[in-house]
Amino acid sequence: MDFCGQMETWWHMEERDGGVYLQNEAVTLTRNIPAGLGWLIGPFVTSIPKETLEFTMNATREAVRRQGKR
Repeated sequence: MDFCGQMETWWHMEERDGGVYLQNEAVTLTRNIPAGLGWLIGPFVTSIPKETLEFTMNATREAVRRQGKR
């Protein structure tokens, strides 16, 4: 069964112990992909949440590194 959905994320950041603790929670709400469109939509829908989270975490890491170089 194929699904498509929307990813919701929540962030909590806390400066402590000389660093920053970062907590990220992600939830994907899903529904069935309309019949006959799974072959077209399925690969796109399943890769986007992972790629989005990886991009966001990498961008956050780089921003923290840049802050430390000031």
